[in-house]
Amino acid sequence: MDKTQLQLSFQSYFNNMGGDIQWNRLSLPMEIHSVLKGDYLFQQGDSIKRFYFLHTGLVRYVSLSHEGKEYTQTFAKGPRIIGSTRAMVHETPVLFGIQALEDSLILSYSWKDFFQQMRQDKGFLECYCHFLEHIFIIKEEKESAFAKDSAEKRYLDFCADYPELKDKLPQQQIASYLSITPVALSRIRQRLKRA
Repeated sequence: MDKTQLQLSFQSYFNNMGGDIQWNRLSLPMEIHSVLKGDYLFQQGDSIKRFYFLHTGLVRYVSLSHEGKEYTQTFAKGPRIIGSTRAMVHETPVLFGIQALEDSLILSYSWKDFFQQMRQDKGFLECYCHFLEHIFIIKEEKESAFAKDSAEKRYLDFCADYPELKDKLPQQQIASYLSITPVALSRIRQRLKRA
């Protein structure tokens, strides 16, 4: 796929959110990143100043505790925007890494330059607001589930949300996403098989 087709894919992602965006405002060069399965787009603590679009592939957001314990924050499947709003906006080190769970093709633009060119476009701002609303809703629902739902219910929700991942990912990654131990996840799976 050539650069023009990739740019059209990026534009289509936003256009599908319902805005009438004047893409002729965007004159920045786009970078293309091929991230192989297991590799990182960036790691926790890196400085990132780019706006990323996952064209194809599957990634996870992963954090490490001070003790070195790994925690999977979320999964993202293309096409969609990925990255750290906090790191882009405040120019601070990122709080998590993004690891490819399958070979992934990612596009990026310099965030400051991209936003400088697009912030005058009402259609783009509407679409970006819709995207941020979507992210906040998902975050709110996940936080509520951790407060109210059992580990088994969270696992069943994970299976419904990511049916293609339940048998594909290492048990440790799923367990860390659910905030339980791999042993607890194994027990839940055995219980569900017996039921």
